[in-house]
Amino acid sequence: MVEITKTKGAVEITRAGVHPTPEGGVAEGSVLDPPKVAAAVKEAMRAGGIRSNEVYAAIAGDDVVVRHALFPRMPREELAQAVKWDAGAYIPYPAKDASIDFEIVSSPAEPSEKIEVMIVAAPKKLVQSHMETMQLAGLYPLALDIQPITLDRVFRDGNTETLGFYADIGGGTTDLAYSEGGVLRFTRIVPVGGNDFTTAVAEATGRGTGWAETAKRRSRVPFPPISTAAGDVLGSAATSEDGAVEQALAGVAGRLALEMRRSLDYCNAQARTRRGADAPIVSIILTGGGSRLSGLAEFLENSLGIAVRSGDPLRNASPARGARLAEVLDAHGPSLSVAIGLALRGVEEH
Repeated sequence: MVEITKTKGAVEITRAGVHPTPEGGVAEGSVLDPPKVAAAVKEAMRAGGIRSNEVYAAIAGDDVVVRHALFPRMPREELAQAVKWDAGAYIPYPAKDASIDFEIVSSPAEPSEKIEVMIVAAPKKLVQSHMETMQLAGLYPLALDIQPITLDRVFRDGNTETLGFYADIGGGTTDLAYSEGGVLRFTRIVPVGGNDFTTAVAEATGRGTGWAETAKRRSRVPFPPISTAAGDVLGSAATSEDGAVEQALAGVAGRLALEMRRSLDYCNAQARTRRGADAPIVSIILTGGGSRLSGLAEFLENSLGIAVRSGDPLRNASPARGARLAEVLDAHGPSLSVAIGLALRGVEEH
């Protein structure tokens, strides 16, 4: 959790708190155990000294859908009804079971031209699980956002022509997102995350997950990657336990690189169709706790052939003077990206 304040034109982080999500408490975006997760939220608030009960929160998961569609120009009230009736064509589950919202992203000057609308949908059960959790934690949600949008808010540079491709590497999954000038064009959940690196190390060495987690943190994804005849990406030969660890890390990193390549190719193809010009994505921003794995950025850059850099979630918000945040920011910086993006929304709307 992050608290941000805007004073005299400056945006400052005044408080931040972190507490582990209970094991099994969240899966595929839904909160499975609201009381336990609510207790963790309270602990994060306590750790950060956060007292406000008005919050912005984010949802994620395979069932969170973002689609773009063209509609005739009409008053917003009528557009809301049109989106509601047409939503079934854009989401993979019954519209009656979904929470649906929209945003106008393009409104041409010519009345005869259609407007472009971004439609966002999520299952009502998923949304309700988050709402219940916040209520149990004594919080009042001002809005629910989706995680990819928060990333763009944190890392974009304000240039309307900016292309942003983000990879938020969490424990169980990696959220991929692409935006053009602040408009979210693509989002995808890849089932590869930090836990997969730990599991791979444990299986390669026959050790427990606790040992594997420690080994992962003190090791490095080998660079440059080596492609075998079978197409698998491997590191140096596993002639020792350290070599086995490196090879395991490289194998998972290779899977992640493959999924990212597929998404990059798709986004580039769609952009060419949409803009009628070839302006490929030239860089990727990594964030999330899993992005701190040593050597991962270099491995992905070598594998994908484009620049990969670690995103600085503090680029649009700096720690307030006198705030004792150095320890939490140093330990959890990339993991705070979504929370900072949510708090920035609150600043923008007030």
